[in-house]
Amino acid sequence: MKQKALVMFVLMVCFFLVACNGTENQFDQKLEQEKATKVMNSVLTSFDDEEKLAEAKTSDEANQIAWEKIKERNTASLSDDLNEKDESRLLYLLTTNKAEDLSNGGTKANLLFSQDTKNKNVSFNESAKSFTFDIERSGFDHKLITLEKQEDKWKIVKVADPE
Repeated sequence: MKQKALVMFVLMVCFFLVACNGTENQFDQKLEQEKATKVMNSVLTSFDDEEKLAEAKTSDEANQIAWEKIKERNTASLSDDLNEKDESRLLYLLTTNKAEDLSNGGTKANLLFSQDTKNKNVSFNESAKSFTFDIERSGFDHKLITLEKQEDKWKIVKVADPE
């Protein structure tokens, strides 16, 4: 009798632990979307509008300087998995190039941060548990920015052109 009671007690504890563990790992889509949106919005507003991020002789040099500043300011929001193409697409969304003519006939690239980039739509990928933001720049250019949870934080993992 004592053995049966002990076995029943152990089984009840096991069921209780499984039930508690199951609720802990549930994915609350609405709450997680709010968190991912907060991360996305913080990247879109991480500098003042029209704040100069870089000045260089060429756009390529200015892009590199500006990307380093954006990356530094948004370290917690950017995945280490972002490739160069994704980085340049994101940089394009976040900046405007206001080139300046020089007296020697050349030009100087001035990259300014632009808060003219807005979130149009958010979609959820059930199997990947990721959110994709349809971001529009200046009312005409679209990019899809995908965030996944890495190290318990939402991070930008991909920036792509819409198909």
